[in-house]
Amino acid sequence: MFSLFVSVTFTADSACAGLYGFNHFNPYTKKERNLSLEEVPISLQNYRALMRDNLLMLIRYARQQNPDFKIIVHEGQDLLNKSLWEYSREGYNRARISPDADDKYFLFHNRYLDTEPETNTDAYEYLHSIDAIAVNNIYCGVETINPIALKHRLVAISIEQCANQEALDNATVAAMVDKRSIYGFTDLSSAFKTIGNYNIINDSAKNIYTFSDAQNILILNDDSNYKNQQDLVDDLAKTNYDIIIIKPLFDYTQRFSVDNLRKLRFKKNGSKRLLIAEFNVSEAHPREYYWLDNWHIGSPDWLKRKSFSSRDGIIVKYWQNEWKKIISRYFKDLLNEGFDGVFFTGVENYRYYERQNPLE
Repeated sequence: MFSLFVSVTFTADSACAGLYGFNHFNPYTKKERNLSLEEVPISLQNYRALMRDNLLMLIRYARQQNPDFKIIVHEGQDLLNKSLWEYSREGYNRARISPDADDKYFLFHNRYLDTEPETNTDAYEYLHSIDAIAVNNIYCGVETINPIALKHRLVAISIEQCANQEALDNATVAAMVDKRSIYGFTDLSSAFKTIGNYNIINDSAKNIYTFSDAQNILILNDDSNYKNQQDLVDDLAKTNYDIIIIKPLFDYTQRFSVDNLRKLRFKKNGSKRLLIAEFNVSEAHPREYYWLDNWHIGSPDWLKRKSFSSRDGIIVKYWQNEWKKIISRYFKDLLNEGFDGVFFTGVENYRYYERQNPLE
């Protein structure tokens, strides 16, 4: 496991977007929290497998175009192995189809099963197709890392929202001991949108070609603090971060020029770094280039509900073909831009659909 490390503290205006698990712009409604099913469903969808399908569709294409393309996933630890929950769902479906089914344990629910994934499953392929996973609040919360990730030496990047500076400092020290990267903050209002004024820890002049070369990271997937693309690029170009994560289009609409992309791929000291693009696999946004003026929640029917982590984003039925076509085109453009890798977000939205179809 390699070490990426940076500690960040922010103070600024209210953010309009963020990462799953931090912002709560559009929380569960009372109806969603207190679900009352009028009738028991005949079968349950495997929303985890459907999410893996989307990710693997994109990863396979990326690796065909560029075998060295880097893959980081935000959360979605349940996708790393086929857990008991998925086996329980299969048992439920068999029992509903045939009352005489011999699986009597389909209601037993366990989100983590510390066993080796079957080598012929998509879970196994997915686990071995990604390079790193970003996990929320390992040190300033109660989250743990899936044992499967540790067993397979999957890189775990820590994203920490800490109550105060002392807690952030303690998290920083703990991450250093674990040789784990950390992106930390105490003020959510400007997290993921501010570069920060401080010395980069483990600043080096060496070229970065792989994650194992890197020692620090910046996540800046909200560019709303910048009036234009050039100001953002100029600020980032003045830093020595080994890895930078940004959106592939400035302000949702503008491609980065060839010159600006070249500038972003080099640190201030002249050495190469990795430039990673954020890509949401399960949320649409009204400002994206594919959005049509007459779209709204429910029309098309795959626009399901407002995002939890973005003020204006909309969670989609990510398994539907129309959405898959949209993200396929979008992802192809990202690859053509020349980014070194992708930071997949929106992965945790399978939990919303599971909650609406509980296996309990």
